[in-house]
Amino acid sequence: MTASTITSTDQEFVRRAINNAVENVAGGNRPFAAILVGADGKIIAEDTDRTALSGDPLSHGEVNVLRTGLQKVGFEAVAASTLYVNGEPCAMCAGTILRSGVRRIIFGLQGSHVGPYLAGEPKLGERYASAAIFAVAGENISVTPGVLEDEAHRPFKAYVARTAGPR
Repeated sequence: MTASTITSTDQEFVRRAINNAVENVAGGNRPFAAILVGADGKIIAEDTDRTALSGDPLSHGEVNVLRTGLQKVGFEAVAASTLYVNGEPCAMCAGTILRSGVRRIIFGLQGSHVGPYLAGEPKLGERYASAAIFAVAGENISVTPGVLEDEAHRPFKAYVARTAGPR
C-alpha cells in the first residue's frame, strides 16, 4: 500500500466530496460522500451515504459510486479510476473498493478523527480501520489519507450539530 502525490485536481475532488457530504447532512443523511473519477479526469459517478433515509445499511457513498461506475463504464475503467471520499472508508467499503479493482483512493478525514463525531450512534461510532483491509492489496493500491483534513471536519461537525449528539 503506497501513497500518491496529491495534485490541485485531487484537492478539488476531495473538497467536492466534503461539500457533497455537508449537503447530505443538511438533507437528513450521514456525513459521507464519494466521487469516482476516470483516468480522463471526468466524473464517472458521485453519491452520498443514504443509509439514514433509505434504511439500507449498505447504501454507503463508496458502494453507491462503485456500483454505478461498474454498470456505467465496466471493470477496467473503474480499476483505472481514482476514488475520492471525504472521510476514511469503513471496513465494508474498503473491501468493496478492493473487489471493484480501484487502485487509487484519496480521502480527507481519517477514521480516528471520524469516530468521536459518530460516537453517539449505534454501530456508526464503531469505526474499524480500513488500513488493514487495504494492506491486503499491497502495492496494488495507493491510499492517501488526510487530504484537506482541516476542511474535512465540516460535514462531521454539521452532523453533530444536526443530531445534537456528543461533541
